[in-house]
Amino acid sequence: MSEIREPEESREPGAVSRPDTSSLGEGDAGLSSSSIGAYLRGQRELRGMSVEELAALTRIPIRSLERLEAGYFDDQPDGFVRGFVRTVGVGLGLDPDDAVARMLSEPIGEERHAFDWVNQGPRALIGFGLVVVLVLGVLSLREWSQRRASVPRIQSGETVQRRDPVRVLSEAESAIRAETPVTERE
Repeated sequence: MSEIREPEESREPGAVSRPDTSSLGEGDAGLSSSSIGAYLRGQRELRGMSVEELAALTRIPIRSLERLEAGYFDDQPDGFVRGFVRTVGVGLGLDPDDAVARMLSEPIGEERHAFDWVNQGPRALIGFGLVVVLVLGVLSLREWSQRRASVPRIQSGETVQRRDPVRVLSEAESAIRAETPVTERE
């Protein structure tokens, strides 16, 4: 869709060029058009409202409304454009959810299968195999770290002698003192 360009001489001062309305059929009012811009333009024209009136009502700039009606945003169903469509729908007295729903494309009419083994099977098997290898790797790493950090088992009846590091240090210090003569200490 493109804008209609009028020759500069025939245009009134301050007039704004209108978007192309040739895609609308007679009496169609944009009801069967797949373009949300054409639908909203048809609804606006059906209500006898000008773009300037709609811009004042919705506080959306005229240029943005003209671009919306011309179809510049039809392939961009992001949140910004959805907000425009919702606001224009409310301004025209339409159900805003219905206006946004008309903007979104319908899903392809293919039946959904639980899983397509012909096309996705090999890829799924590779993914499953990678998951199994990863799980086995984690389990073997866990077992290895437990064996490495494990304390040897004590047999029943075996005496366990623990060495206290402070006691070892004090014994070593007292042994050093015993070896040194008393005159050197003072």
